[in-house]
Amino acid sequence: MHIRTLLLIPLVAGCVALLPAGSAQAQQPQAKVTENKAERGRGAESNIRPDRTPNREGAGVAAPAAKGGDRTRGGVSIVHIDNWTQWYIAVDLNGQACGSVSPWGDLYCYVSSGNVTLYAEAPGVNLKWGPRVDYVDGAYTWKLNP
Repeated sequence: MHIRTLLLIPLVAGCVALLPAGSAQAQQPQAKVTENKAERGRGAESNIRPDRTPNREGAGVAAPAAKGGDRTRGGVSIVHIDNWTQWYIAVDLNGQACGSVSPWGDLYCYVSSGNVTLYAEAPGVNLKWGPRVDYVDGAYTWKLNP
């Protein structure tokens, strides 16, 4: 029985050494956060499309994969727009209207993973953020500062 104990101790120690170190959460990629300060616009210059209401009979927008739409080969990411200003801000991602974010509010939009063109402006106060192109994969936060 003493010999079994002597053989069992190195076997157990070897199995413990093979266990992965760290948790599964440590292997998750960190969410990317970028910040922009507002710039004064030049009046009529705007990257926001004037027709911001896409609601027309028969002109539906396909549902994203996360909402039951067709799955694409590429990944789907979510962009969090974090408004740290006192203004309402219109946001476009890849030239498409994402929505408007209220003062001190948040807005979430789905995009295809990859390079994304980010642009935002505060109508009436002539302030803009971007355009900027950044790589988005997974969770991405764009912080808009005054």
